[in-house]
Order: sequence, then C-alpha cells, then structure tokens
Amino acid sequence: MSRKKIIWLIIFLAAAGGTWYGYREYNRTQQDYKNVNPDHTLSAAALIQEYEKNDSVASKKYNGKSVEINGSIRSIEKDEKGFYTVVVGEAAGLSSVRCSMDTSHAADAAVLAAGTSVNIRGACAGFNKDEMGIGSDVIMNYCVIITKKE
Repeated sequence: MSRKKIIWLIIFLAAAGGTWYGYREYNRTQQDYKNVNPDHTLSAAALIQEYEKNDSVASKKYNGKSVEINGSIRSIEKDEKGFYTVVVGEAAGLSSVRCSMDTSHAADAAVLAAGTSVNIRGACAGFNKDEMGIGSDVIMNYCVIITKKE
C-alpha cells in the first residue's frame, strides 16, 4: 500500500470512530436508580455526620456512587419547572440531605408529606459546607423513592 492510502485509511477510521462515539454520547440515558443496587446504605444523619466530620474523606467515599439513605422528610420543594427536591434530615438539626428527584419518578415525590419516614436512593453529588451557621447540605441527584412509612 502506498503511504497516501495508509494516511487516508487512518483519517477515515478516526472520523468513523469519532462519529460512533459522538452518537453514543448524544443518545446516552441516565440509569434508573430504582433498579440499581446501592454502593452504600445508611441513615441521612450518618451521611451528614460523615461529611461534617471530614468532607474530603467522605467525598472520596460517596461522590459519584449510588447511595440509599433513610430518614424523616423535613420538606418537599417544587420549583417553577415542576422539579421536586425532597429534604431529609432530623427536625432539630440544621443540616440535611437534599434529594433532587429523577423526573421520571416525580409522581412519587408529589404524594410525600413532611414528617414521614422514607428510603431514597440516588447518586451522591457532593456537599455544601456550612460557612455561615445555617446548616450544611449533602446533595443527591437522580433520586427515587424506595419505601415510605407514615
């Protein structure tokens, strides 16, 4: 084969590979955490305590992982676009776990009430550290309701 043909073959293969990768990324969907086994299962209070004790160690342990928490619902927030956030934590504490609900499971969040116990599973996304004395928040995304108790 001539040198020109080899170069054109390499260019063609690189373009085809880039196109295939771009197509896959464009059509990628988020996994449904309802059907995922959690990497960690613990109470909301224990998760908050680990982050407040040493946020860098807790970040390495939990961030990007599937986490299932249990605790009491402090509030349910709905923004102007209709997205739900369930705030879980002890009523007396300032800190909480903020669970942004998966949009395909929004109907499950709509029927929740403050003060009930709940198990929620989602992807742990990080920690908003308390800088002003108003409470810290652990952030979870793509959350789904696993069980709820009155």
